[in-house]
Amino acid sequence: MKATNSPSSAPIVLKIVGVILILSSLVDYISLLIPFRLSDKAWLAGAVTQLVDRGIIPMVGLAFLFIAYFLETGAFASDRVKPFLSLRFWSLVLASILGLMFLVLVPLHLNNTRQASEQAIQQINQEATAAEGQVDTQVLQRQEQLSNLLKDEAQLKRLNDTIASGQVQGDQLKQLQEVQKQLTQLKANPGALEGQAKEARNKALIQIRDRKQQLEQQARTESWKTGLRVGVSSLLLSLGYSTIAWTGFRELGIFRSRRKAPAPR
Repeated sequence: MKATNSPSSAPIVLKIVGVILILSSLVDYISLLIPFRLSDKAWLAGAVTQLVDRGIIPMVGLAFLFIAYFLETGAFASDRVKPFLSLRFWSLVLASILGLMFLVLVPLHLNNTRQASEQAIQQINQEATAAEGQVDTQVLQRQEQLSNLLKDEAQLKRLNDTIASGQVQGDQLKQLQEVQKQLTQLKANPGALEGQAKEARNKALIQIRDRKQQLEQQARTESWKTGLRVGVSSLLLSLGYSTIAWTGFRELGIFRSRRKAPAPR
Protein backbone atom coordinates (compact mmCIF):
# COMPACT_ATOMS: atom_id res chain seq x y z
CA MET A 1 0.00 0.00 0.00
CA LYS A 2 1.20 3.49 -0.83
CA ALA A 3 1.49 5.97 1.98
CA THR A 4 -0.73 8.97 1.50
CA ASN A 5 0.80 12.41 2.06
CA SER A 6 -1.33 14.56 4.36
CA PRO A 7 -0.52 17.96 5.76
CA SER A 8 0.89 17.93 9.28
CA SER A 9 -1.32 19.25 12.06
CA ALA A 10 1.69 20.75 13.89
CA PRO A 11 1.50 24.18 12.19
CA ILE A 12 -2.21 24.46 13.00
CA VAL A 13 -1.61 23.61 16.66
CA LEU A 14 1.27 26.07 16.85
CA LYS A 15 -0.89 28.80 15.32
CA ILE A 16 -3.70 28.17 17.78
CA VAL A 17 -1.32 28.23 20.75
CA GLY A 18 0.38 31.36 19.45
CA VAL A 19 -2.85 33.26 18.86
CA ILE A 20 -4.21 32.26 22.28
CA LEU A 21 -1.03 33.40 24.02
CA ILE A 22 -1.07 36.73 22.20
CA LEU A 23 -4.77 37.46 22.74
CA SER A 24 -4.78 36.36 26.39
CA SER A 25 -1.75 38.53 27.14
CA LEU A 26 -3.38 41.56 25.47
CA VAL A 27 -6.54 41.03 27.53
CA ASP A 28 -4.33 40.73 30.61
CA TYR A 29 -2.55 44.00 29.74
CA ILE A 30 -5.87 45.81 29.36
CA SER A 31 -7.17 44.47 32.68
CA LEU A 32 -3.99 45.68 34.42
CA LEU A 33 -4.60 49.24 33.21
CA ILE A 34 -8.22 49.38 34.42
CA PRO A 35 -8.98 51.64 36.21
CA PHE A 36 -6.42 54.00 34.71
CA ARG A 37 -4.78 56.15 37.42
CA LEU A 38 -1.81 57.86 35.82
CA SER A 39 -1.47 60.40 38.66
CA ASP A 40 -1.04 57.63 41.24
CA LYS A 41 2.70 56.93 41.25
CA ALA A 42 2.39 53.73 43.28
CA TRP A 43 -0.27 52.34 40.89
CA LEU A 44 1.79 53.33 37.85
CA ALA A 45 4.93 51.68 39.21
CA GLY A 46 3.02 48.48 39.95
CA ALA A 47 1.31 48.46 36.54
CA VAL A 48 4.57 48.98 34.63
CA THR A 49 6.30 46.27 36.66
CA GLN A 50 3.53 43.76 35.92
CA LEU A 51 3.47 44.69 32.22
CA VAL A 52 7.21 44.11 31.93
CA ASP A 53 7.12 40.91 33.98
CA ARG A 54 4.47 39.50 31.60
CA GLY A 55 6.04 40.97 28.48
CA ILE A 56 7.62 37.70 27.37
CA ILE A 57 4.26 35.96 26.87
CA PRO A 58 3.30 37.72 23.59
CA MET A 59 6.83 37.09 22.32
CA VAL A 60 6.40 33.37 22.93
CA GLY A 61 3.07 33.53 21.10
CA LEU A 62 4.71 35.26 18.13
CA ALA A 63 7.45 32.63 18.12
CA PHE A 64 4.87 29.82 17.93
CA LEU A 65 3.04 31.66 15.17
CA PHE A 66 6.11 32.24 12.98
CA ILE A 67 7.43 28.72 13.54
CA ALA A 68 4.09 27.42 12.26
CA TYR A 69 4.36 29.55 9.11
CA PHE A 70 7.96 28.46 8.63
CA LEU A 71 6.92 24.81 8.78
CA GLU A 72 4.25 25.53 6.17
CA THR A 73 6.17 27.70 3.70
CA GLY A 74 9.83 27.24 4.61
CA ALA A 75 10.24 30.98 5.21
CA PHE A 76 9.96 33.24 8.20
CA ALA A 77 7.46 35.70 6.78
CA SER A 78 7.04 35.27 3.04
CA ASP A 79 3.48 35.26 1.74
CA ARG A 80 1.76 34.44 -1.51
CA VAL A 81 -1.01 36.89 -0.69
CA LYS A 82 -0.74 40.62 -0.14
CA PRO A 83 1.05 41.43 3.12
CA PHE A 84 -1.79 43.60 4.43
CA LEU A 85 -4.19 40.65 4.19
CA SER A 86 -1.91 38.30 6.13
CA LEU A 87 -2.09 37.44 9.83
CA ARG A 88 1.68 37.53 9.85
CA PHE A 89 1.71 41.18 8.81
CA TRP A 90 -0.57 42.23 11.66
CA SER A 91 1.46 40.10 14.06
CA LEU A 92 4.51 42.09 13.00
CA VAL A 93 2.57 45.32 13.48
CA LEU A 94 1.77 44.15 17.01
CA ALA A 95 5.45 43.35 17.57
CA SER A 96 6.34 46.88 16.45
CA ILE A 97 3.79 48.41 18.83
CA LEU A 98 5.03 46.30 21.73
CA GLY A 99 8.63 47.17 20.93
CA LEU A 100 7.78 50.87 21.01
CA MET A 101 5.70 50.47 24.17
CA PHE A 102 8.47 48.73 26.12
CA LEU A 103 10.98 51.30 24.89
CA VAL A 104 8.79 54.15 26.19
CA LEU A 105 8.31 52.32 29.50
CA VAL A 106 12.06 52.47 30.25
CA PRO A 107 12.36 56.24 30.94
CA LEU A 108 8.77 56.37 32.20
CA HIS A 109 9.41 53.72 34.84
CA LEU A 110 12.76 55.18 35.89
CA ASN A 111 11.22 58.62 36.37
CA ASN A 112 8.19 57.22 38.16
CA THR A 113 10.38 55.10 40.44
CA ARG A 114 12.40 58.18 41.35
CA GLN A 115 9.25 60.15 42.16
CA ALA A 116 7.78 57.26 44.16
CA SER A 117 11.02 57.04 46.15
CA GLU A 118 10.91 60.77 46.85
CA GLN A 119 7.29 60.48 48.01
CA ALA A 120 8.17 57.56 50.29
CA ILE A 121 11.08 59.49 51.81
CA GLN A 122 8.86 62.53 52.29
CA GLN A 123 6.30 60.35 54.09
CA ILE A 124 9.05 58.91 56.28
CA ASN A 125 10.22 62.43 57.19
CA GLN A 126 6.68 63.49 58.07
CA GLU A 127 6.16 60.46 60.30
CA ALA A 128 9.53 61.03 61.99
CA THR A 129 8.67 64.68 62.64
CA ALA A 130 5.32 63.67 64.14
CA ALA A 131 7.03 61.05 66.31
CA GLU A 132 9.53 63.62 67.58
CA GLY A 133 6.65 65.90 68.50
CA GLN A 134 5.00 63.07 70.43
CA VAL A 135 8.25 62.45 72.29
CA ASP A 136 8.41 66.08 73.42
CA THR A 137 4.81 65.88 74.61
CA GLN A 138 5.34 62.59 76.46
CA VAL A 139 8.55 63.75 78.13
CA LEU A 140 6.86 66.96 79.27
CA GLN A 141 3.90 65.04 80.67
CA ARG A 142 6.23 62.62 82.42
CA GLN A 143 8.17 65.49 83.92
CA GLU A 144 4.98 67.08 85.24
CA GLN A 145 3.79 63.77 86.73
CA LEU A 146 7.05 63.25 88.62
CA SER A 147 7.02 66.82 89.80
CA ASN A 148 3.46 66.46 91.11
CA LEU A 149 4.34 63.20 92.85
CA LEU A 150 7.23 64.87 94.64
CA LYS A 151 4.88 67.56 95.90
CA ASP A 152 2.09 65.14 96.90
CA GLU A 153 3.17 63.10 99.92
CA ALA A 154 -0.11 61.14 99.97
CA GLN A 155 0.38 59.82 96.41
CA LEU A 156 4.01 59.05 97.16
CA LYS A 157 2.98 57.03 100.23
CA ARG A 158 0.36 55.11 98.20
CA LEU A 159 3.02 54.28 95.60
CA ASN A 160 5.36 52.89 98.26
CA ASP A 161 2.54 50.94 99.93
CA THR A 162 1.44 49.43 96.59
CA ILE A 163 4.96 48.18 95.86
CA ALA A 164 5.41 46.85 99.40
CA SER A 165 2.06 45.05 99.43
CA GLY A 166 3.15 42.51 96.82
CA GLN A 167 -0.21 42.74 95.00
CA VAL A 168 1.44 44.06 91.81
CA GLN A 169 3.64 41.73 89.78
CA GLY A 170 5.39 41.55 86.42
CA ASP A 171 5.91 44.53 84.15
CA GLN A 172 3.60 46.75 86.16
CA LEU A 173 5.73 46.18 89.28
CA LYS A 174 8.89 47.01 87.32
CA GLN A 175 7.35 50.27 86.10
CA LEU A 176 6.31 51.27 89.63
CA GLN A 177 9.75 50.41 90.98
CA GLU A 178 11.34 52.53 88.25
CA VAL A 179 9.12 55.45 89.22
CA GLN A 180 10.00 54.91 92.88
CA LYS A 181 13.71 54.89 92.04
CA GLN A 182 13.42 58.12 90.06
CA LEU A 183 11.48 59.80 92.86
CA THR A 184 14.10 58.74 95.39
CA GLN A 185 16.85 60.24 93.26
CA LEU A 186 14.85 63.42 92.67
CA LYS A 187 14.22 63.82 96.40
CA ALA A 188 17.96 63.72 96.97
CA ASN A 189 18.59 66.06 94.04
CA PRO A 190 15.48 68.00 92.90
CA GLY A 191 17.41 69.72 90.12
CA ALA A 192 18.00 66.37 88.37
CA LEU A 193 14.41 66.27 87.09
CA GLU A 194 15.20 68.42 84.10
CA GLY A 195 18.33 66.40 83.34
CA GLN A 196 16.39 63.13 83.40
CA ALA A 197 13.78 64.55 81.07
CA LYS A 198 16.46 65.75 78.66
CA GLU A 199 18.21 62.36 78.73
CA ALA A 200 14.95 60.48 78.05
CA ARG A 201 14.12 62.87 75.21
CA ASN A 202 17.54 62.50 73.58
CA LYS A 203 17.40 58.70 73.82
CA ALA A 204 13.97 58.57 72.15
CA LEU A 205 15.04 61.03 69.43
CA ILE A 206 18.12 58.98 68.62
CA GLN A 207 15.97 55.87 68.15
CA ILE A 208 13.53 57.76 65.90
CA ARG A 209 16.30 59.22 63.74
CA ASP A 210 18.10 55.91 63.42
CA ARG A 211 14.85 54.29 62.31
CA LYS A 212 14.21 57.15 59.89
CA GLN A 213 17.68 56.75 58.34
CA GLN A 214 17.16 53.01 58.01
CA LEU A 215 13.78 53.44 56.27
CA GLU A 216 15.17 56.08 53.90
CA GLN A 217 18.06 53.82 52.91
CA GLN A 218 15.64 50.92 52.40
CA ALA A 219 13.39 53.08 50.18
CA ARG A 220 16.33 54.20 48.03
CA THR A 221 17.67 50.66 47.70
CA GLU A 222 14.28 49.23 46.69
CA SER A 223 13.81 52.05 44.18
CA TRP A 224 17.22 51.42 42.64
CA LYS A 225 16.74 47.65 42.46
CA THR A 226 13.24 47.89 40.97
CA GLY A 227 14.23 50.58 38.50
CA LEU A 228 17.26 48.62 37.29
CA ARG A 229 15.47 45.28 36.98
CA VAL A 230 12.34 46.57 35.26
CA GLY A 231 14.26 49.08 33.13
CA VAL A 232 16.72 46.51 31.76
CA SER A 233 13.97 43.93 31.22
CA SER A 234 11.82 46.46 29.38
CA LEU A 235 14.76 47.49 27.18
CA LEU A 236 15.51 43.85 26.31
CA LEU A 237 11.85 43.24 25.45
CA SER A 238 11.86 46.33 23.25
CA LEU A 239 14.94 45.09 21.39
CA GLY A 240 13.40 41.64 20.98
CA TYR A 241 10.07 42.84 19.60
CA SER A 242 11.75 45.42 17.36
CA THR A 243 14.08 42.77 15.92
CA ILE A 244 11.14 40.44 15.23
CA ALA A 245 9.20 43.23 13.54
CA TRP A 246 12.16 44.44 11.44
CA THR A 247 13.12 40.95 10.32
CA GLY A 248 9.55 40.05 9.41
CA PHE A 249 8.82 43.26 7.51
CA ARG A 250 12.07 42.92 5.59
CA GLU A 251 11.22 39.38 4.50
CA LEU A 252 7.75 40.54 3.51
CA GLY A 253 9.49 43.02 1.24
CA ILE A 254 8.18 46.14 2.98
CA PHE A 255 11.62 47.48 3.91
CA ARG A 256 13.39 45.94 0.92
CA SER A 257 15.05 48.55 -1.25
CA ARG A 258 14.43 48.31 -4.97
CA ARG A 259 17.48 47.74 -7.13
CA LYS A 260 18.02 50.17 -9.96
CA ALA A 261 17.90 48.67 -13.40
CA PRO A 262 21.27 48.73 -15.22
CA ALA A 263 21.66 51.60 -17.65
CA PRO A 264 21.56 50.62 -21.37
CA ARG A 265 24.91 50.59 -23.13
